[in-house]
Amino acid sequence: MTTHNLPLAVLNAVSQGIHVIRAYRDHLGYSVEDLAVTSGLSMQEIEMIEIGHRYEKGYRDRIARALGLPEGIFDEVSDIPSAA
Repeated sequence: MTTHNLPLAVLNAVSQGIHVIRAYRDHLGYSVEDLAVTSGLSMQEIEMIEIGHRYEKGYRDRIARALGLPEGIFDEVSDIPSAA
């Protein structure tokens, strides 16, 4: 996925410094609580991810599935660091 493939609302949010996962979550109308319930992650984990903390690829895929997006969609977006 390249940035030109992002929905315009997501691309605009990311260009303003909003983390791509939060941008997608907001664009799709999910609250942090909604995403926590559907992904199986805690609200705190999601909040930490959205402020830029590092996390495992499995978390990205869980979030993508919870948002109804294909697994791997966040793998090529540059502002999502992977855990070392």
